[in-house]
Amino acid sequence: MLAYKGFTKELTATMGKGVFRFETGKTYEEKECKCAHNGFHCAEDPLGVLRYYSGMDTRFFLVRAEGEVNQDGEGSRISCTRLTLVKEISRTGLAVHACRYMERYPERKPDGDYVKRERGTCTRKDDFIIVRGKDPRGSGVKGSWFFLVREEAGSPRIRTVYPVYVDGEEIREKTYYGLRGDGLCRRKN
Repeated sequence: MLAYKGFTKELTATMGKGVFRFETGKTYEEKECKCAHNGFHCAEDPLGVLRYYSGMDTRFFLVRAEGEVNQDGEGSRISCTRLTLVKEISRTGLAVHACRYMERYPERKPDGDYVKRERGTCTRKDDFIIVRGKDPRGSGVKGSWFFLVREEAGSPRIRTVYPVYVDGEEIREKTYYGLRGDGLCRRKN
């Protein structure tokens, strides 16, 4: 299965009794896996990695989790006996993958604090927020992203995903935007 994993900027992660250094494209194996005890940990929901690696210098990877797989119900966290780092993705790329995950599994509760209902603001440059609802409204500081995720009327199914980059000119900082039809418009709080 494909999943997501976060690392320090040196591509290390805490594993078992210490710190382990990974390399892109390499496959790693362990004898057994149990969440919070051993094996290689990752998350099915892209936002799940932010519960453990959320710093602005965190590196994110799409990984292949194989072999024995263990889940413990703590968010979307899993542990596996075989892990391959497939591809590095940016922080914004992680948000895009999270929106796709929500489209695929609209009834699942988001893993973490990066999804707000109906209204939300991104307060850090180079970061993001996802605003989901029937009439989502988002804002941010210059250099941030917000993703407007509109649900279908009477259903949690996703109708529209609209990424917005706050450049400070065309999209003003600290100004709320929403969706009208399939386009972006300025909105009151």
